[in-house]
Amino acid sequence: MANIAIQNVTKSFGSYDALKGIGLAVADQEFLVLLGASGCGKSTLLRIIAGLETADIGEVHVGGERIDQLQAKDRRLAMVFQNYAVFPHLTVFENIAFGLRMQKRPQEIVSAKVNQVARMVHLEALLDRYSGQLSGGQRQRVALARALAVEPRVMLMDEPLSNLDALLRLEMRAELKSILAASKTTTIYVTHDQVEAMSLADRIAVMHQGVIVQCDTPLEIYRNPVNTFVAGFIGNPPMNFIPAHAVQDGIFEARGLRLHGPLGYRELLLGIRPEDMQVGDAGFSCQADLIEPLGPNVLVTDVQDSAVFRAALSSTATLSKGQSIFLQPDLERVRWFTPEGQSVKSES
Repeated sequence: MANIAIQNVTKSFGSYDALKGIGLAVADQEFLVLLGASGCGKSTLLRIIAGLETADIGEVHVGGERIDQLQAKDRRLAMVFQNYAVFPHLTVFENIAFGLRMQKRPQEIVSAKVNQVARMVHLEALLDRYSGQLSGGQRQRVALARALAVEPRVMLMDEPLSNLDALLRLEMRAELKSILAASKTTTIYVTHDQVEAMSLADRIAVMHQGVIVQCDTPLEIYRNPVNTFVAGFIGNPPMNFIPAHAVQDGIFEARGLRLHGPLGYRELLLGIRPEDMQVGDAGFSCQADLIEPLGPNVLVTDVQDSAVFRAALSSTATLSKGQSIFLQPDLERVRWFTPEGQSVKSES
């Protein structure tokens, strides 16, 4: 069992609080993604788990064993970095074998294990090559194979696909999840890319300013964000937030549309994703200030008093710049937030 328990992990660099009492549980064989913008603390947390940084306070347990007091080499974890860290003077075979050599494993075991993981990551025909003869995607596979070869309890991955081009990232995402599922390895994966997070994760832990704001399945985070930060960070284009005021208890007006909302509030923010609206005879009033054809849909942007409002409409919609339209929201997709940004459940 390689479940992970992170308990009250805190880390400061001088006066900067990088992590503020992080608590997190990761199940055995789970693929958990730490998602957030630069500086949110996600890589610092990963490095503390790996033993490359030391927490000021807190504990890290793997499989019921406390590991934060062990040296990095004794934690039986493996880490894949953004820059691959493939040794240029070694062949692919010797790169993959590196960790096994450090463990002083017998040659027959080294050869068998290298060939096994090379087949898993589709490198079996490239074992005699050097890194200068490999593409970026192939070098990333070498780094992954080297980590898998030592049979780690936990795989830690820090933005491993960010140096690849868009098409190669797409291909590697699909392969990566399949490979790690086949190896039955518990994985913590760091990224700032929400598409990577949504496509790879069993669960996503969204981080902001040193804390985990929400940890749940990708679909739950997308549909039911706990606050406006998560709602605006997840989704592309981001969720719209429209000031709404109560015209009577439980009835709110937003951009000319009246609709039912939570009871007992005078002012709220109505959240609606751009893809959850369509052109109708009634709805939010909108002016098509900018029209961007994106293939399967058309992104319409309205700017009123510096407030940006976006709708991702069907590509069949016929619109002209400056046209006034009504956008009808899917009422089941509407979400409500306090002016301070916290989610509120509708009682209607």
